[in-house]
This record gives sequence, C-alpha cells and structure tokens, in this order.
Amino acid sequence: MKRLSIQRKHSKRLGKKGYWAGHKRGQEQGCRLGQASFGKVFEGVSIIIPSCNHFHQLRACIQRIEEHTSHPHEIIVVDYGSADGTRTYLLRKSIAVRYALLKKDAHMLGSLNQGLMMAKGKTIAVLEPHVMVTPGWLDRMLECLYSDPSMGVVGPVTNGPFGEQQIEVPYINENEAYPFALTYNISNPAAWRETESLAGFCLLLRRETLEKTGYWDEGCHSGQEAAADWLLRVRLLGIRMAIAGDAFIHYAESDRDTAYRFPQMTVKNGSMEESSQNRSFFVQKWGDINKLLPSQKLAAAEPDGKVLSSKEKHVSAASFYPIGVLVEGPSGAVFRLERGGRRLLDGVRAAGDEYAAPVRISQLDLLALPRIPKPEAAVSGGVEAPVAVPAEESIPVLAASEVESTSMLPTLTPAQRKQWIEVLYAEGSQLYQIGNGWKRPFLTSYAAMIWRAADYRIRLLSPGDLSVLVEEQPIIAPPVLQGHL
Repeated sequence: MKRLSIQRKHSKRLGKKGYWAGHKRGQEQGCRLGQASFGKVFEGVSIIIPSCNHFHQLRACIQRIEEHTSHPHEIIVVDYGSADGTRTYLLRKSIAVRYALLKKDAHMLGSLNQGLMMAKGKTIAVLEPHVMVTPGWLDRMLECLYSDPSMGVVGPVTNGPFGEQQIEVPYINENEAYPFALTYNISNPAAWRETESLAGFCLLLRRETLEKTGYWDEGCHSGQEAAADWLLRVRLLGIRMAIAGDAFIHYAESDRDTAYRFPQMTVKNGSMEESSQNRSFFVQKWGDINKLLPSQKLAAAEPDGKVLSSKEKHVSAASFYPIGVLVEGPSGAVFRLERGGRRLLDGVRAAGDEYAAPVRISQLDLLALPRIPKPEAAVSGGVEAPVAVPAEESIPVLAASEVESTSMLPTLTPAQRKQWIEVLYAEGSQLYQIGNGWKRPFLTSYAAMIWRAADYRIRLLSPGDLSVLVEEQPIIAPPVLQGHL
C-alpha cells in the first residue's frame, strides 16, 4: 500500500509537470503565431462588442450575428470585469469568438480600444451587446460604405430612439423584428443619405478610417463624449458619413444600460446639438466646434506659398499635432514630430534626459506619420558628421499677442505659465505655434497643456505682426490612452 501511494504521488507530480510544460509550449507557440500574423488584414469584417455584466444580451447578440451574417467575419468580445457568467461563456465560445478579459478597473472605452487593436478585418463594426442584427444587415451596410471612396463610416436605421436613424416599425414583440427585416433589408441605394451625425450603437467603418482618426479618447467621461469626440475627428478629416436606410437593426431598448448611452447629435440651423448633459470634457477639449469645422473648409498654405487641398493637408488626425514636439509610443521609443512625418531620437526614453518630456500618443498616430530617415552624414576632413536639423523643426516656437496680462510673461516659471495660458484663453485670446510665415493656434487651453506648451519659450508679438502670419490648421489634443495601444 505504501509503495502504491508513493507511485500515485509520483504520477501526480509528473502530471503537473507535464501540464505546465505543455502550457509553456502552447504559450510560446501562440506568441510565435501572433507575431507572425501581426499587421495582417483579412478581406472580412471584425465585429467588436465591448461588454460588462450583460451576459444574456451578449449571448443573444452573438447568436443573431451567427444566424444572420454570411459575409466573412470575426467576432471580438472585450469583457471588462463581468461577474455574471460572461467569462465562462466566452471560454466555451473560444473557437467561434475571439475575446479579451480585462481587469475590473478597466472601462468601456478602454475595452473598445482593445477590440479595435485586435481587429484584423478590412472593415470594422462596433456594436453594443443590446443590438440584435437582422437578415442582410451587414450586406446592406457594406454596399453603402463602399459605394464611394470618400465614405468612411456608416450606420443603420433602427427602432431605437436615435434621431435620424429611428424609423417606425409595425411590430411590438422582438420576435416580429426578423420577419419585418426580411422585407425591409432589400438593396435600395436611394434610401442612403449622407449625414453629419451617427449614433454609436452600431457603426461600420473602413480600417483606413480608424488608422486616420485613431483610437477613442479614454479621457472622456462617458461613451457619449467619446463617440462625439471620435466622430468629430472623422469630420475634421473630411471623411463622409451616411445612414444606410435599407439596413434595419433591432435595438432592445428596454434592456439598455445608461452606461452604454452614446450621443445622439442633431444638426439644426448649422449648429450641432447633443442630448448629453455631461459634455464638460468634450467642451474643454474642443471648445466651440461650430467655429472649428467651417474653418477647416479653407485651404491652408505652406510656408513656400503652395496651397494644399484638404485631402493632402489633413491625411490623419496626427496632422493636427504641433511640429517639433517629442512624442512617445507604446514601446517607449521617442520621436520628434516634423513637417510630414516623425524622426526617431536615438537614446531618448520616457525619462526625457535633457529634452522636454515626451507626450504619449498611440501606435496608430505614429504609423499615420511617415518615418523620416536619419539625416545623411556629411564628410568633413574624413570624419562623418550628421547634417543639422533645421532649427524651425527642432524646437517649437510659441507666440501670443501682446496684451496687458503678458507683461510679466518672461519672468514666469513653467508652473506660472500654465496659469497664464489658462487666463489667456479665458480672456478670449489664443496661443500659437509659429514658423516661417505661418501660425497654428492651439485649439483650447487643454490642447496647450497636453502638448506641454508651458515648457517652451513664448514670444510676445504685436497684433499686427501676428495677423500677417498665414493661419494653418489648429493644434488639437491627442486621445488619452490607458492601455498599451
């Protein structure tokens, strides 16, 4: 008996050892396959569903996707702290569904960004778990999205309370939505209509749209603000949006969690209104968007006088970032933003060394800016020396108009300059980055603070000297990111 007991213990030890050895081999193989497939895109749709404690709605949502989606697709669920059985369900669905399980301290915007980072499809759909897709939903939306190269984001019509996207339906019971959709979701380009606003419960976008606009801003206080922020970046880049009037999706309004509430924006008399009352961060970041958007319709001039079209000028949201600042990507590498791209700074890390501290931006923003090669070496006396970078590109030069409150500016510390900048904007003035014949205003004091404007020298110019500079696109703040994106 003693010998048998020893053999059993030995077998258990070997079993545990074999398990962990296999676990390690599987993990290593998964890492290799993941690295090999990184950046590869497939000709299909990545359907992203952020979820937390919505097990029943999520299960129904995925079931409808599987039943009514014939187009090649992948389903990505990002759970952020569920305790209702969602995680067990996702483990069992691991063959059919890709998923990520985030910690409880994560939130909806972080989980959405995680899903966007995981997406491998040429096209991306973002859904709330309360959405019940219907027969033909994706085919109709894809037709609308790819009907024109300038179209970047499309939304469906629905029974839900979403302004322009809401339609009257002849049913009350959810089970009757699918027979209705069979007769409604018939290709009809005449039902498509361009819009300046979309609700965020269901969005279909090109991958290029995401790559140009970047991730959703996790500094926003709610999904409402974040959707409004992202859609505004879409509009800034001149990307068109449309409602696919021949694509109907049922929305389970009664189960809706207010934490998921996205903005419903309407355009009236040329102005944008939003139903959300909690817009403090949005206004702090963007200011008066009715003044911002019309100004972007004007072509901007390069210092050499060449006028660029909006398409050439604003190739991505990162083209609205200042020139000469240091930025840090998720890997810790530091770049200097220059006109038309980014330049890697060797030996500079997040600590900053003797440089100004870098500003964190996403990998999407970095990739949207072409990498500028190192300057060619100049040979002098048999010794190679790097060609100097033009001073205009190396250090940002900031300027403000001379007013009464600027008299003490040269003697202020960086901390005091922060307060001075806030007062400057409160009084209706602006801070600019200036160059050879051009100026670019920091859109708001928030944008100036994010780009560490108080750490740079600020020149005082007379109103006349400032007015002769050609005004180019404003400087906007980058999205706040909590994860490794």
